[in-house]
Amino acid sequence: MQTSLLAPALLSATADRALLLAGSFALLLLGAEVFTNGVEWLGHRLGVSESATGSILAAVGTALPETLIPVIAIVQGGEEAAHVGVGAILGAPFMLATIAMFLVGVSVLHFRDRRTFGDEMHFNDAATRRDLSFFLVGYVIAFAAAFVDNRPVEYAMGALLVILYLVYLVRSLRSGELAESEDLDALHLGLIVERVAARFGYDPHEHGENPHLFFVAFQTMLALALIIAGAHLFVSEVQWLSTHVLNVPIAIVALLIAPLATELPEKFNSVLWISRDKDTLALGNITGAMAFQGTLPVTLGIVFTDWDLSLAWGTSGFLNAVSVVLAVVSGGILYLRARTAAEEPMKPRPFLIGGLFYAAFIALVVYFVVVLGVTASGGH
Repeated sequence: MQTSLLAPALLSATADRALLLAGSFALLLLGAEVFTNGVEWLGHRLGVSESATGSILAAVGTALPETLIPVIAIVQGGEEAAHVGVGAILGAPFMLATIAMFLVGVSVLHFRDRRTFGDEMHFNDAATRRDLSFFLVGYVIAFAAAFVDNRPVEYAMGALLVILYLVYLVRSLRSGELAESEDLDALHLGLIVERVAARFGYDPHEHGENPHLFFVAFQTMLALALIIAGAHLFVSEVQWLSTHVLNVPIAIVALLIAPLATELPEKFNSVLWISRDKDTLALGNITGAMAFQGTLPVTLGIVFTDWDLSLAWGTSGFLNAVSVVLAVVSGGILYLRARTAAEEPMKPRPFLIGGLFYAAFIALVVYFVVVLGVTASGGH
């Protein structure tokens, strides 16, 4: 009798927590959209070049959700939160190098009949090589740091990664090869202000198309608050989902779910740009994010967590390490092919390889959980 009464209660609790997890996704996505819109206008109002605003400020803005997830996890403290942080840090570059690149290849094939160059890709190969080279160097350093048992050396490697990204920014700005940004959309907050003013009989100013710096700054800060709230809620709910529902290592759940919720939706912009023959913008949207994700966020993992990458079979650390290796191999294949793209235009095939790597990783995760019996506690 008691068991029969507990079952509905458990189902109800699971449903409630699932809604909270979905709510955290919604907050992260809403915050990313509002922040990107605000930070683009902020760059415009502060006199930052349009290309730098679109390719650096906006790229960092869209990376904030998955970057703040590990930050919030680290601040919360505890072993479980640290695993969430490591998984979220590693998940974004893995997703970008595999599924996001796969989407690019599939999009080229799907839209080839309407594209000017069919299934050939025409993009800024120099900018792509630069982005990928910084990602590869940074991510290899991050991988090596997991096997260093010396805190001063780890701190030095973390500092090197920060310097590496700063060098990337300087070289990108000096080269003039940053991907072009789209025309700025109207400021979301400005449009709301216009509608409210019109409803009360006031003549609405162009707060959307020509917003004041105050509204721009306020929207940007509001979006940051939404992202922080979503990240905080995500960390709590993903720990509960991992231990009470799926009974799989928290690091695996964070590795797979966090980037799907925060990184992948933004990368569907690349699909739209592919359909419009804007290959440089589509690819730069991904490779620029890879350069960021492979340097700055991983520094947090190296310095503030146990940075659980392991060669020990049957552990979540092993899965973390495999995700890094697959991301580096996928990025390396694209880098090598991009070196000859000027003479021989690229076809979708190198991008489709990323999908195979992602499928292989999912199969490995299933094997670990179903066959080896790896559980949330890390046991068998």
